[in-house]
Amino acid sequence: MKGLLYKDISIMTRSFKGNILLLVALYGVLILATREAYLAYAMTVVWGIYVASTINYDEQAHWDAYAATLPVTPGQVIGSKYLLCAASTAIGAVLSLALVFLAGVGGAEYTLGILVCAEVSVLMNALLMPITYRFGAAKSRAYLMVIVFAIVFGACFVAQEILQNQTQVGIAGMNTTLQAKTALIAGIIALSLLLTAVLYAISYTICVRVYAKKEK
Repeated sequence: MKGLLYKDISIMTRSFKGNILLLVALYGVLILATREAYLAYAMTVVWGIYVASTINYDEQAHWDAYAATLPVTPGQVIGSKYLLCAASTAIGAVLSLALVFLAGVGGAEYTLGILVCAEVSVLMNALLMPITYRFGAAKSRAYLMVIVFAIVFGACFVAQEILQNQTQVGIAGMNTTLQAKTALIAGIIALSLLLTAVLYAISYTICVRVYAKKEK
């Protein structure tokens, strides 16, 4: 597993080092200059996408044929991708959060926003990687556009519904205590994290099966 992780990290540092440095520098300067937190949200999502791009390099180098001769299982090959994806997204989220606080616009709502974007990035990879291994990197790009549209549309719809419900609650004059609101938010966060973890595990299982069939 360590060797597989080292291989993917080497691909990312050699192929995307310039892009990653530019991403951090550009978004970092913009966040500090404009104090706009939405730029940190975008950086969190983009940061996690780079891992899925390593599959394209694996295809070009015919890595699967070489991996078949190694003492590694399909679960380990795919597991290294999923582990690196989660780690990369976490690093992007922490970096985005640090930039937001350095810009002086940090707060609970921005922390929650970055957390949501990190979950979106993880879910995008969870949907994209099985498709990429099944249809190839070239065809998966078309599916990615559909996936991104569906996720963005769904997120906007959910956000709109939440805002409408909050407005209706405020108009109705319901006396909700601060403790109750905090408990509700904490419950939603815990539920979303659990759901993301479950979907990620399901995606991993599907991807391992797809990869195992591909080896035969």
